[in-house]
Amino acid sequence: MCGEKLRRPGFQEAGITSHEPLAEDLFRLVFATDGWSGTEPDAGQFLMLHVSGGSDPLLARPFGISAFRREGRGAVLEIIYRVVGRGTRLMAAWKAGQRLRFLGPLGRGFALPPEGSRSLLVAGGIGLPPLLALAGRMEAMGRAGELTLLYGESRRERLADLQSGIFPDIEVRTCTEDGSCGTRGMVTDLLKAAGSGEDRHLYVCGPNAMMGAVLGLSGGRGLSAQYSLEARMACGFGVCSGCAVKVTSGGYVRACREGPVFDEAELTMESFARI
Repeated sequence: MCGEKLRRPGFQEAGITSHEPLAEDLFRLVFATDGWSGTEPDAGQFLMLHVSGGSDPLLARPFGISAFRREGRGAVLEIIYRVVGRGTRLMAAWKAGQRLRFLGPLGRGFALPPEGSRSLLVAGGIGLPPLLALAGRMEAMGRAGELTLLYGESRRERLADLQSGIFPDIEVRTCTEDGSCGTRGMVTDLLKAAGSGEDRHLYVCGPNAMMGAVLGLSGGRGLSAQYSLEARMACGFGVCSGCAVKVTSGGYVRACREGPVFDEAELTMESFARI
């Protein structure tokens, strides 16, 4: 990182076209740009979103891109977020027609699995969005049958409705900790029950403790695994280095630039301790 020259990218403007609740404190925000000159974002990439028109809060917030499509000369993007603090509480009051500013797509996304292989997408709570993006990309390629999504939450009220229209046409297995919907238990219990079988690829996103537990389970199973790490970010493009993640080389890298997606071989249990 030392000596690397980074140019500050510019924010884009977009108009909100839809903003709806999906579950308890969980919202789907859709917004459209007038122009889009870049390529389609990779599944697993994210954007930085200004949650205030002024300086309070000052810093933009990172959100995984859950869906993308081109529309004319522009594009439509979607994020799914949970209200967890002041910034997202402000967002929850936004209405269709309002304008917003965002920066992205940013970071490193998922590498697609080999064609014809089997993959498990492991989503805990708000770790769902980047995995939806991956499932949507695979569905568009005619590969939806290669995927199974394991999706867990604490209780039914926090679980996004499978009939909400946000889920691609793939197999979904759900669980809740209190057993109010789907299997009783943690998403790691769904992973254990799935066994290794033909599934040779894992794609994981969720709370740090959950991802650490998956890392502990997947070692030695002969699976390739990629993890989308959740981290606090101030800039989103590598200048502040506030999202440092410890890796197996012994050093630190930036979740926003070298990640947020990492191969399992790059991570240790300590990788989830600082983010």
